[in-house]
Amino acid sequence: MKQLLLFFLLSIPAVAQKSFLVKDTSTNEPIAYTSIFTENGTFKVNAEPDGGFIIPNEFLHEVFVFDAVGYETKKQTLTDIVLLEPNSEVLDEVVIVSMKQTKTLKIGQAKKSNFSYGTNAIAHTWSFGRFFPYEKNMEETPFLKEVKFYLRSEQKESTYGIRFYETDKEGFPVKLLHDELIVGKAKKGTKISTTDLRDYKILIPENGLLIVFEWINIKENYYEYSYVSEGKKHISKSYNPSLLAMPTDDYKRSFIKHNINDDEWKLMNTENTFFKERNSSKPYSVISCELTLTN
Repeated sequence: MKQLLLFFLLSIPAVAQKSFLVKDTSTNEPIAYTSIFTENGTFKVNAEPDGGFIIPNEFLHEVFVFDAVGYETKKQTLTDIVLLEPNSEVLDEVVIVSMKQTKTLKIGQAKKSNFSYGTNAIAHTWSFGRFFPYEKNMEETPFLKEVKFYLRSEQKESTYGIRFYETDKEGFPVKLLHDELIVGKAKKGTKISTTDLRDYKILIPENGLLIVFEWINIKENYYEYSYVSEGKKHISKSYNPSLLAMPTDDYKRSFIKHNINDDEWKLMNTENTFFKERNSSKPYSVISCELTLTN
């Protein structure tokens, strides 16, 4: 039976819950968008821009992991205020040079697609990455200028995170290349979202680069939608935006981390049924994104 899908936005339902804060231990400033999840990975939320976060009562006695770019990861039971230490690992010294921006090089593609990945409000805490190998023609344009994702948002604006990793020769991440979370904004509808990267002065590494898309589980991103299937109405809870994916025959550029509490990245080498049925020559999927390099 043809499915009728009707989206509608709702506030997060009232449940028994408690509020907390996450702050920088040295400055006492809030740490926006900190990833906060149970040690076993069964629940995840992000800190709001003011550092506040809410935990349902059923998870209050769990051990939580607090993960924020630029800070030491911390594991503890909940306290009213959670303090994080700035990361003691300093990024490699960088020789500061001015960006001429007289040349650009585009790699990858951000194309519209009928297939997308989303995240469930509780159950799904996965992340997706796309590997860009280093190639000779990148030598003259080594800086990251901007990144584009093709996204779908059900709200006026939603927020997502971006991370860039140096990789080994196979494309698996080995080192984060920036000391703060890079934040992107998706407008309502299905369209390209562009994030300017020039201020971060990131150079594409010699082994290649992994771009990781990260869902941010905050109130402004939360939505519910109803759909009818086989005569029954269903309600699903999710976070914006959805991430479009394109067909590919080269799965070695597609990476997935299934659970937020697991650091193991895997190749998405399982054939995508959606694409296989429509284009048998490209049965795998890769996230829809494009990177612009400059000199």
